[in-house]
Amino acid sequence: MGRLERILNKADHFNQFGRFDDALTELTKALKLAPEDPEVYLSFALTYDTMGIFDHSVLYFRKAIELNPQDTYLWTQLGITLTRMCKYYEALEVFQHALTLDHNFVLARWNRALTYRTLGCYEESISDFMKCITCSCDSDLISSEIHYQLGLCYFDMGWTREALNELRYQTELFPNDEWAHLGIGNCFLDFGWIDESINKYKEIIELFPDFIPAYNSLAISLAEKGWFDEALNVLRKALEIAPHDESLLENMSYIESLKNDDDGAKGIVLLSILSQIIRRNKLKK
Repeated sequence: MGRLERILNKADHFNQFGRFDDALTELTKALKLAPEDPEVYLSFALTYDTMGIFDHSVLYFRKAIELNPQDTYLWTQLGITLTRMCKYYEALEVFQHALTLDHNFVLARWNRALTYRTLGCYEESISDFMKCITCSCDSDLISSEIHYQLGLCYFDMGWTREALNELRYQTELFPNDEWAHLGIGNCFLDFGWIDESINKYKEIIELFPDFIPAYNSLAISLAEKGWFDEALNVLRKALEIAPHDESLLENMSYIESLKNDDDGAKGIVLLSILSQIIRRNKLKK
């Protein structure tokens, strides 16, 4: 192992333990040793990305790309950082360029699909997700997420039955995916199958007792039945687990207002709450 590689490995070790200043010190040494090596600039970029200093990260990615413009991984990582900055359209152009260099580079296609979904371009997102399925992929993250992400796209499009099929398949492949189980419950609720959604959320809580989104969703289903006291008790139980969770406090306030509401607007308010919960859940995963 050469000196440069040892320095980069040391910087990576520091990054893993959150010692970013030490990592940057090591990378400065590497830069003096190899000022034209794109790997050094990549390490800088990834470090700044982890620190949340995205502007610096983009500058170092672009310098690395300047030195090695044919590297699809560099282009893809730049696109990922741009999405963190909410520069989605710019990120799409970067992912497209990466795929121009290598049409089968799954990481670029996967992240383009996620970006399309964020922008509400669901058909384009589904197309990319489906291509990820057909491509050989050694990424555990992509393999374990693909059908869940497809389910979210279908749900957002209003294709609840297709979403339910994907989410059920996801739970067959990965029985411990609590988010996919939650998605199934949300599909039941979207169909108006309130009893089925209540049973599903209770099942999730039994399997994953610390999974707060399931408590929120169960409370909403109970409130839809008009069982406001039961819904509030569910949220109080969840607050014992996560006393500072703002979503629980917000939903308690919502349901208490529903309990005292006499103007017949229950359904409209519940729909608003459900939309917030589902959106929040998707963003958290």
